[in-house]
Amino acid sequence: MKRPAGKVLCVDDEPGIVRSLQWLLQKQFEVFTATSGAEALELVKQHDFDVVISDQRMPAMTGVEVLREVRRLSPRTMRILLTGYSDMQAIVRSVNESEVFRFINKPWNIAELPKVVAQAITIAQTQPADEEVTDVSEEAPLIANGERILVIDDDPEMGRTVADLVGASARVSYTRNLADAVGILHAETVSVIISETRVGSIDATRLVRLMKSKHPEIVTVMLTAESDADTITTLINQGQIYRFVPKPIRTGYLKIVLQSALRKHHALANDPALTLRHTVEATSAGTVDAFMADVQKVAPQAEAATDKAGGFMASLGAGFRRLFGAG
Repeated sequence: MKRPAGKVLCVDDEPGIVRSLQWLLQKQFEVFTATSGAEALELVKQHDFDVVISDQRMPAMTGVEVLREVRRLSPRTMRILLTGYSDMQAIVRSVNESEVFRFINKPWNIAELPKVVAQAITIAQTQPADEEVTDVSEEAPLIANGERILVIDDDPEMGRTVADLVGASARVSYTRNLADAVGILHAETVSVIISETRVGSIDATRLVRLMKSKHPEIVTVMLTAESDADTITTLINQGQIYRFVPKPIRTGYLKIVLQSALRKHHALANDPALTLRHTVEATSAGTVDAFMADVQKVAPQAEAATDKAGGFMASLGAGFRRLFGAG
């Protein structure tokens, strides 16, 4: 008999759902099931699971709460959140508290879900566990070592706020133009990106998704006043964003997020094997070309702002080639 490729725990308060998951996955993996968060956490204490898949909408303990505890009890276990409805608060918490590997909507794709689980198991079994960033508070001084933080936002006040928070401990570049952002990323080594989901008329999430796929050591914090569930789930699955911060921004909380993001970058940069735990889904064909076409539309504004006539477009093309293998 072929040995199961990994150990998986499926959690859902509906017995029919966990039976369906068990039926789908048991041919490849050793599958355990639980119908409550409390039962799931007891099993996590008793077994060394590679992956925990939890539904979000459960009584007593939500999926986000379950996965947050799984992260604490078993840091090496990969976490997948399953849900059948679009709950923005739950999705945001799945980023900020549980750091899920994937967010999967019900009804799941029976061909794709086992592939995602297999990928997560491989990572859990071969890569070191992320250490949870702790001891971060509003009162603690923000510690940085000259890292570059790139702020992309239509509001210049956001750039000033970040610069004031980090002081002389880090370097802050601010832009409201995605062509400029590509130029900065091409010319500088950036540790943390803080970006709105839309900048001007352009979907900026494509930039952070593409950057994570090519440069996984960069940590991304997304800001927005309003967004939708599909955008955030895509940012989890294709961008592995580190934190999502709704506007209006509370300065003290942003300081905590910045400190945590810098520590996460240090961990990823010092141990590249950790970046595999943040492997992203492949972006759709043509994403780079479509994004480059949109950025080129705003490039003349950036060229005028930088007063480098004649050389900006060539630099932009070089930036795309280096960052994304296109141009």
